[in-house]
Amino acid sequence: EVVSTQNTEKERVNRETAHRELQEETSFHNDSVSTDDFIPWSLWQTPLILPVRFNTPMYLLFAPSATPLQPQEGEIESLHWFSPSELLRNPKLVIAPPQITDTLKLCAHTRYDSLVEFAKRRWEEHSTVQCTPVLVKFRDGMCALFPRDSFYDRAQALQLEDMSGMLTLESSLEENEREQAVLMRSVVDGRGCRVFKGTGDWDGHRMEHVNLGSNMSVRES
Repeated sequence: EVVSTQNTEKERVNRETAHRELQEETSFHNDSVSTDDFIPWSLWQTPLILPVRFNTPMYLLFAPSATPLQPQEGEIESLHWFSPSELLRNPKLVIAPPQITDTLKLCAHTRYDSLVEFAKRRWEEHSTVQCTPVLVKFRDGMCALFPRDSFYDRAQALQLEDMSGMLTLESSLEENEREQAVLMRSVVDGRGCRVFKGTGDWDGHRMEHVNLGSNMSVRES
């Protein structure tokens, strides 16, 4: 288990890197913003079966709304502002599962000031724990399991026994869910309907069951 802890050299380097990349790729320049303004939000590691693996810390930055942005040619095609709910419901966007989950965390806050207060308090009181999703293909769909899910440890052990491809099980999504005491997973059923299933605390965030519908383009790998 890898934890991003406060006041470490690695955390300082991560924030400096995030600040530099934001400037280079979006032309973001504001003298009032420093690396201390980057608030840790999540820490993701690529699933075990993917050929290229990496750790990616995600940050929130509360910046002045008037800050102009310009995409870096060759890196970013275009830049747009969306509310969290608009981002999730936009059928034209291709969104990777980590970004879907992090955006759902934002949706739990309906006011800007409450989000700012929560994000700062969470970082002061809670270290951000690394999340390595386990991808599982069932008879009638697939899901990404997250560490609080009751099936996570078993699925990870089964995956490590055979790294030739995605873990594939003969049971259905519903059959597996009925056997678990706690769910914390992102599900895509056979109809293409995406649902986040899980309630309660996860890594300092309050998660809720959300049906995202089937009108979303999703990148599964």
